[in-house]
Amino acid sequence: MTRTILGALLPWAVSTATLLSSAFAQSPVVTGVQPNTTNFIGGLVVTNTNPPPVTQLFDIDVLDPAGLTVTRIECNVNLSAGNVGTLGVYVTGLGGTHVGSQNNASVWTQVSTDTINHTGGRVSFVLSTPFFLAQGQYGMALHYQGANPVYTNPGNQTPPLLPTYSTNEITVDMSAARVRASTAQDPFGGTSNGFSPRHPNLAIHYMSGAVAVDFEGTPTRGASPLPVQFTSFAVSGNQGGILAYAWDFDNDGSVDSTAQNPMHTYTQCGNYTVSLTIVDSMGTYSATKTDYVQTDVVEPDFTTQLIAPNTLQFTDTSSPTPTSWDWDLDGDGTTDSTLQNPTFAYSNACDEVAVTLTASLACQPAATLTRTVAIASALETTFQGGLIISATATGGTNFFDADVANPDGISICGMHIRSNAAMGAPLTVNIWQKPGSYVGAETTPGPWRQVATEQVSAGGPGTRTFVTFSTPIYLAPGMHGIGVQQVGSSPSYTNLGGVQTYTNSDLTITAGSTMGEPLFSGTLFNPRIWNGAVYYSTNSVASAAGYGYIGEGCAGALGVPGNVATSQPTTGGTLTVEIDNLPNNAVLFFLGLSRTNSVFGALPLDLTPFGAPGCTGHVSPDSTLFLLGTNNTAAFNLSIPAGPAFIGTKFFSQGFALDGAANQLGGVMSDAAGFVIGI
Repeated sequence: MTRTILGALLPWAVSTATLLSSAFAQSPVVTGVQPNTTNFIGGLVVTNTNPPPVTQLFDIDVLDPAGLTVTRIECNVNLSAGNVGTLGVYVTGLGGTHVGSQNNASVWTQVSTDTINHTGGRVSFVLSTPFFLAQGQYGMALHYQGANPVYTNPGNQTPPLLPTYSTNEITVDMSAARVRASTAQDPFGGTSNGFSPRHPNLAIHYMSGAVAVDFEGTPTRGASPLPVQFTSFAVSGNQGGILAYAWDFDNDGSVDSTAQNPMHTYTQCGNYTVSLTIVDSMGTYSATKTDYVQTDVVEPDFTTQLIAPNTLQFTDTSSPTPTSWDWDLDGDGTTDSTLQNPTFAYSNACDEVAVTLTASLACQPAATLTRTVAIASALETTFQGGLIISATATGGTNFFDADVANPDGISICGMHIRSNAAMGAPLTVNIWQKPGSYVGAETTPGPWRQVATEQVSAGGPGTRTFVTFSTPIYLAPGMHGIGVQQVGSSPSYTNLGGVQTYTNSDLTITAGSTMGEPLFSGTLFNPRIWNGAVYYSTNSVASAAGYGYIGEGCAGALGVPGNVATSQPTTGGTLTVEIDNLPNNAVLFFLGLSRTNSVFGALPLDLTPFGAPGCTGHVSPDSTLFLLGTNNTAAFNLSIPAGPAFIGTKFFSQGFALDGAANQLGGVMSDAAGFVIGI
């Protein structure tokens, strides 16, 4: 490599060649220490609605006699304030404290800032100007704009959180930590005193002494050839600052670049140790990251899709794309396929099975992923994280929206859920459904219906628990709010900083929020992402039958009349539907081919002008039957001929319960349902 002379830059006229060649042989290595991390339990924000700038205040005590240089701060944020976030960092003078200074700007000095695009959750603010703190105590304030910070009430945890977090170099004192709304112009402005004690969720990254050498590469994993952009976050507090940079991208002892922020392309498979050395007026300092860049390392992953009864299509989604695959598709420990995207036929529908994919690429060792799936089409949210309401919670409910795009609807036969219950502990899982989105209806029980309940044994904290529904849950095309209630222990879930969307050709899941017990009136945590997977079949692929709730009825003398099938609409069988809460044991039962148009006009049809305020017609009355019952319940029976001709036929149903005292119309509407004929 050609090396220039730094004689014009250095008063002692030492050449760059001499400095850089000696750097790797003689420089003291500046090793990074572990960051001081509080907790990322999260859960609280000042507000989710148009959140103002927010300031978090706490104290730190620098224990290292050489002092510390702070290079990066990780924070827990959500997206309600936007996705372009600015973090300003302020400290008091040596010996200062934040206590009593939340409104006193005169004691604070801004030492650094960073603005980034973020996706919420645990966000890293890499400080454009690292700052040095000598040994001693300081107050510290973090000012957020465009990033709504998530924090924790230490007293709400079991056991309560400790008041301090310490390493050998620094103590973060949260005993009187405060979170408060501020202003964009002044982190210490505004009138709010905020909340205390509240623990900011953060990690402070630092180096020992006045010189810090740190760097990042993006990306550090991928298929070769892999271009990596390196960025130096080195700083020197010595006279003259940093005079030169030297990068070794492959640990061969040579200087590969003298740029401050170089780009380097790794053309071959391998693991690469990277070093950055800086030169200042006091000497040379290095930071080394072992196996920092890894090319052609496979992260195995796959999806499943039901393509015929009991037959799954497996699709490899590993990254980067492997060159070899080994699949154990039935959990017996033997290879069933070496194709990239195999199919496999099973004996039973919706059984849980362990699937193992082992994949490899180029020189890297093979990587293995084992996942339990059900023999059905699947859509999974995430199982990362693992927040819980509390260790002593008696239960909770995850809310999400299920938007069904398949024109025949879907029949959910099972779910994977995640719970804090001990392995083998009894767990009750209730599924609640409402027409339209759950958003805004978490505390409004009226439109919600319990559509399933199952008793299961928990798989244990951090693992999946499989729930099989004795009667599949049918979701007609359109939007449905879903509540997955766990009774017996807190559900596990994730804070990713905002709602998350997961989609395939049949279904889109948008999650979500979580509510502690009691359902519909407990504490709501938002945003919180359900850790779960939905397993389902469709009429077009597996001739799946289904009957399910699509529209809310209105209350009469005995409450809202229900509309529930006690058998499924299968060929060669009899569909039985019960309409209950009938004060006169009589109902007009409407069987329609549509829920989008009607002889009365567009649907849904508001019946207020007809004398039934609050009642809505949801189905077209293509066929009307008068049913008489007993014990306030009437039944409709539909015999379905055998044979394939009727498979896939869709109907919609709703009842008009005769109730002269209810309103001027003399009756109320039952819940509405949709169904599809299958086998």
